[in-house]
Amino acid sequence: MTYELAIHPLAEAEWKRLDESVKRRFKQKLAKERLQNPRAAKDALHGVLDCYKIKITTPQFRLAYHVDDKSRLLTILAVSSRDDVYELLRARRP
Repeated sequence: MTYELAIHPLAEAEWKRLDESVKRRFKQKLAKERLQNPRAAKDALHGVLDCYKIKITTPQFRLAYHVDDKSRLLTILAVSSRDDVYELLRARRP
């Protein structure tokens, strides 16, 4: 069973600023893997319950998301460079 996808309003603004090639790579990862199995243990964010990341190494971007198993919802909380995404996430986590 797949999860529904939602996006935090501030993360949506960040998404719109991304280069199309970066967006495409995030979309592929979400569609092929994370909407079916969002809890990838290797990508769990330490100290933040039910939050995970998708990383792109060139250029260095991260997408942080929250998983709600009850409502089967994956919510994108932050999309930014590796240096900034975790600070953004701290301000937005549920």
